[in-house]
Amino acid sequence: MLRPILARALPLSLLITMWPVEGAPQTRELKNPVEGQQKAIEQGEYVYKSRCSECHGLDARGYRAPDLTSGQFSNGTGDAQLYRVITRGIPATEMPGINMNEDEVWALISYLRTVAVPGTNANARGNAQTGAAIYSGKGGCARCHMVNGKGGRLGPDLSRIGVARSRMALAREIRSASEYIPQAYEPVTVTMRDGRQIKGVRKNEDSFSIQIMDTNEQLSTFLKKDLRDVIDEKKSLMPDYGPDKLTEAELDDLLAYLRTLHGR
Repeated sequence: MLRPILARALPLSLLITMWPVEGAPQTRELKNPVEGQQKAIEQGEYVYKSRCSECHGLDARGYRAPDLTSGQFSNGTGDAQLYRVITRGIPATEMPGINMNEDEVWALISYLRTVAVPGTNANARGNAQTGAAIYSGKGGCARCHMVNGKGGRLGPDLSRIGVARSRMALAREIRSASEYIPQAYEPVTVTMRDGRQIKGVRKNEDSFSIQIMDTNEQLSTFLKKDLRDVIDEKKSLMPDYGPDKLTEAELDDLLAYLRTLHGR
């Protein structure tokens, strides 16, 4: 009885292995069916401004996300790669998948092709080698930020910041750190019943407890019933690096270094 059962099971196992998973788009051969069509470009511009400009900027030169006008993207420049990034997002980054229909995705890609200006080099200023020395030395960045597994944990990991932020956004966030504070790095102060205060960044919070990483990188969880107060701070734990701390030339060097960080 065992042999017939195995004989019937084998083709089924092969079928399960070979059959494409339902709902998994085959993006390798995808081509934009509306590329260059004016109507699609206009629709794509509307989609971009309503869905993408908050992070990439109205002019697509980047705000809290990469500059899209270079035409070079870290996850590929083909239609298939762009389709995949738009619809699925990029794991472990601030780029989410966007829920839109297929026509909107293709229209958006058509529009992005029109804003790209290949060959521009807006990031040419500065010396990356000098910037690396500023990062680990005068700037003190490594005390709070990690790059490829080395450095502090109090601030965001910067291993791929060169493709996650535009040069303009990086400069703004270095000069004025409180302008944009990423989620899970919001500054908070908890006041104990005895009056002691502990400053840090919020990692998790619910109705009954709060978890913070303090300035010594110690992770602690507090029950709110044991606290006198929880203060949401408005000023980032990262200091502002004004011209008194970094000259324009030093900032250019630091930015040149940060722009080389594309992750492993």
